[in-house]
Amino acid sequence: MGEIKDITLMIVKELRNKAIIKNISYEGPALALYTPEPEKFYENPKLISDLASKHKKRLVLRSDPTVRQKQREAKDKIIEILSDFSIDPSQVKIYFDSLRGEIHIYIPRALTKKETKELELKIVKTTKWIPRFRPYYVDVPDIFRDVYSAYLIDDKPLRARRILNYIGERIFRDYVRPSKDISLIGLGGVEEVGRSSILLKTSESRILIDFGAKVNAYTQEDYIPRIDAVDLLLNDLDAIILTHAHIDHSGLIPLLYKYGYEGPVYMTEPTLPLTTLLLKDFIEISRKNGFEIMYNIHDIKELIRHSILLKYNQVTDVSPDIKLTFFNAGHILGSAMPHIHIREGVYNILFTGDFKFGHTKLLDPAHSEFSRIETLVIESTYGAKSDILPPRKTVEAEFAACIRNVYDRGGKLLIPTPGVGRAQEILAVINFLLQSKKDPYQIPEIPIYIDGMIDEANKIHYIYSEYLNQRIRRELKEGKNPFSAENIIPIRNSSTREEAIDSQDPSIIISTSGMMQGGPVIEYFINLAGSDKNTLAFVSYQAPNTLGRKLADGNKKIDIVYEGKMKTIDVKMEIKKFNGFTGHSDRRQLMGFVGKLKHLLRNVYVVHGEYSKIISLSQGIKELIGIDARPLEMLSTAYLKE
Repeated sequence: MGEIKDITLMIVKELRNKAIIKNISYEGPALALYTPEPEKFYENPKLISDLASKHKKRLVLRSDPTVRQKQREAKDKIIEILSDFSIDPSQVKIYFDSLRGEIHIYIPRALTKKETKELELKIVKTTKWIPRFRPYYVDVPDIFRDVYSAYLIDDKPLRARRILNYIGERIFRDYVRPSKDISLIGLGGVEEVGRSSILLKTSESRILIDFGAKVNAYTQEDYIPRIDAVDLLLNDLDAIILTHAHIDHSGLIPLLYKYGYEGPVYMTEPTLPLTTLLLKDFIEISRKNGFEIMYNIHDIKELIRHSILLKYNQVTDVSPDIKLTFFNAGHILGSAMPHIHIREGVYNILFTGDFKFGHTKLLDPAHSEFSRIETLVIESTYGAKSDILPPRKTVEAEFAACIRNVYDRGGKLLIPTPGVGRAQEILAVINFLLQSKKDPYQIPEIPIYIDGMIDEANKIHYIYSEYLNQRIRRELKEGKNPFSAENIIPIRNSSTREEAIDSQDPSIIISTSGMMQGGPVIEYFINLAGSDKNTLAFVSYQAPNTLGRKLADGNKKIDIVYEGKMKTIDVKMEIKKFNGFTGHSDRRQLMGFVGKLKHLLRNVYVVHGEYSKIISLSQGIKELIGIDARPLEMLSTAYLKE
């Protein structure tokens, strides 16, 4: 605490004669600077950035509440200002964050850098509120209402302030013990795929990396990370770090809040709405399948309220001896590799989470330029020697041929996919094929039905388009949106779903869930499986014991519970697998990533894979770089530094 008091006094002194600072307070891991003249910081942006660099702390600008225009007046003024920039007022969505003095403004087009700068300064000068702009298409996703109602807590500003103060006080508490006895304990997802969770311990801190569910588990013991088996009180936990939104990494974080955890969960900006979307869907699907999740929407709201959102490459304190930086993982929108820097360079750890070290239609490859990594914790979903994916162009040509064959037969192409990640990648691939004018990629115009949460996730991708690769960003600016083409038909009710099933015309149906463990894909499968005109195409990983895995392995007679009754399905539809669209790295990419880091590494721990793949990748890494790479075993402690 003493260090923060000293920094506060220095900041006030350094800004004297430049800008008035009325107060400096904790805002989670940041220090919030409250000023009655925020426009001075917009006129001279280096005021904040220079201070942050000098003191090595996250600083955020906040306007003093006493100078802010009333919300109704501010909204009218903002609408007036936006009208001068040819933005239709009826298309503007505005959310006020009175705690932080921010206005979140959603508009139906992207702004240029020049427009953004001009608008920000005008709004700050006239209203004293700090604007945050986001573009959208069609509408702002419904899930944002849930996020804002919980995250902004307009009706409970004192509670929101207490949450941020508590987090700040925990982070900046006096440093008691030196950073030694650094260790990792695997709580889940370490000798398996599912329920990913690793506990990082130092003498000073306790950090959880992910806390997911194993959706294909048969027992509750296998379903939940084994936090019950370690000596850890939730009040002693400093932070949760969420690598990405998928349920096997995020699915049980609300449970920790239900049972008393009050600390932060760190994630990237897009991960919050995506996680909220997936968690709500997880509750709904589980109930339909007769399985009651152990938390409810209230616990999801607690997760939202305690979320700390970061951009890539942004350094933040998470405890007295640990700093965190997120780097692009290339897996799904906002997926991140947490780089953990333990105080004064004592130790550095990189967790890959789920990552893709290769180009996709939507995302850049995972980041691979680092200056310090002593220990690497790497996934192994496709870690076996035989897990070499075919070239992307080959897969796209085969996928195009599959679409043409289904079209010629007058059938349906059913694609089970996670609602977040693969669905958007497949839409981008189909968009590329439709635009292609030559073989082997050309396909006919064909209706594409999207079901489940896919349409909502598409809108989130557009809003956070800066996380997509440059080619997609350029196309979006040109008005070429692969998520909202004319032939894409979102399923909004049962009658549209029946139309997709009963139509005599060929079509593509993309539906959740990816492993066919629930969701609308089950209804499509039951209705389409009996015809050899139709094709079921897998484009993502199928975990053992899931319906998707059974079908991918060639089972032609499937027992399935549907609407509370057991049904036996004789599968006559064609089954195809396209592993080349995965958001995971294959064996070659995994080894290539390790090879780039070999001059830095002292330890490698292999996780997140079927056990045979974990062993195979461990052996391969040892042969490649001469380090004794090994599995991180369930509930065993791996000591990194003593």
